[in-house]
Amino acid sequence: MRTFIAIIVGLIGGFVLGVALSSFIGIISVTLFQSPFGIKFLPYYAAVLCAILVPIIDAKSVSKRKQERG
Repeated sequence: MRTFIAIIVGLIGGFVLGVALSSFIGIISVTLFQSPFGIKFLPYYAAVLCAILVPIIDAKSVSKRKQERG
């Protein structure tokens, strides 16, 4: 259950991160080059990447806490 929640959090957080990053890239490109450009489907790529990374990082964190407790 914990892994499933981590995947869902990764998907939602990654999508929000991708939207923010895409907007930032668009603003910077318009400022520097007077033409907007970006990475197509960046929010979806970021969501998939975060859905993979968040459970891995969570599992490492849980195992590290178990080792510290003894």
